[in-house]
Amino acid sequence: MEKSTGPTSLTKFKDGLRVPPTLRPQIKADQHYILRVHMRPARVQLHSELPPSEVWTYEGSLPGPTIEVSRGQRLQVEWINTLPGDQPYPITAVTAPDGSQNEPGRSGRPANSTVATLPPWTVVHLHGGRTIANSDGWTENGALSGQITTSDYTNDQQATLLWYHDHAMGITRFNVYTGLAGLYVIRDAEEAALHLPGGPYEIPLLLQDRNLDTAPDGSLTGRLLHKIEDSTMEFFGPFTLVNGTIWPYLPVEARQYRLRLLNGSNSRFYRLVLLDEQRKVALDKISQIGTDGGLLGRPVAVPQDGLILAPAERADLIVDFRALRGQRLTLVNTAGAPFD
Repeated sequence: MEKSTGPTSLTKFKDGLRVPPTLRPQIKADQHYILRVHMRPARVQLHSELPPSEVWTYEGSLPGPTIEVSRGQRLQVEWINTLPGDQPYPITAVTAPDGSQNEPGRSGRPANSTVATLPPWTVVHLHGGRTIANSDGWTENGALSGQITTSDYTNDQQATLLWYHDHAMGITRFNVYTGLAGLYVIRDAEEAALHLPGGPYEIPLLLQDRNLDTAPDGSLTGRLLHKIEDSTMEFFGPFTLVNGTIWPYLPVEARQYRLRLLNGSNSRFYRLVLLDEQRKVALDKISQIGTDGGLLGRPVAVPQDGLILAPAERADLIVDFRALRGQRLTLVNTAGAPFD
């Protein structure tokens, strides 16, 4: 994905898209299935031209593994916090002068010392799930390193794309920024009867924006930087990540694909436009078949000025690449920040 503005010190479309692994519950006890998910630190290259970044993950994957269940399949998830309690927080936070947010580095401002010493206090929320109260990831129901929280999910809703993420009181924005987010897919018979593209032709796309710290010589260090401005106080980063990689590419066949999009950014809206090699809009090759709540009654066309996704919003798309055989296509974000 290409951003309309921002730094160009990293080569766009150099690295292949990562598709997170899938977790399907296998262990059954009584009337429900059990899944154990560990929160653990990792070092991940966000771009091949960067040093590895310190991140927090679910099961060592950035983003976390995609949990896939069937409608009505009762699932109990043990969220196991194995994050280190004796190491510095993995991101740097800074409040910078106005006009500097779209630039890497701290812009001469000191790091926020409070964020630097945050503990690994986490709780998981299943966003969009019909969840009983004591499994909803209450913001104050956090767990520290070495502790386990248990969530029961009935999955009694139609096929859809949800997502799970950290929800700790007062620090959700930082914990999610470290990497604590992943997708959650519910399947049902109605969806199966449609014979939609699946397997390697169903691609999850988790969109996030990030910033990076710099060394004294101005080079990018790979360390995640949560940089806001004095007046705006919302985060808008200059680098777009898709499934944990900055500006990746994806080879596709000349056929239909199903793209499952999630805006996992803290504040940024996206207005997405698909461009062909002549920089002409090719949105007529895209149909939207679903939203946050699941499948629509019928496919609808994507507006020619772009598909708008607010933070946490999802879209289920069918893209037909047959008429675009051999072309290099670019998915572009044309939205301003703050959104206009």
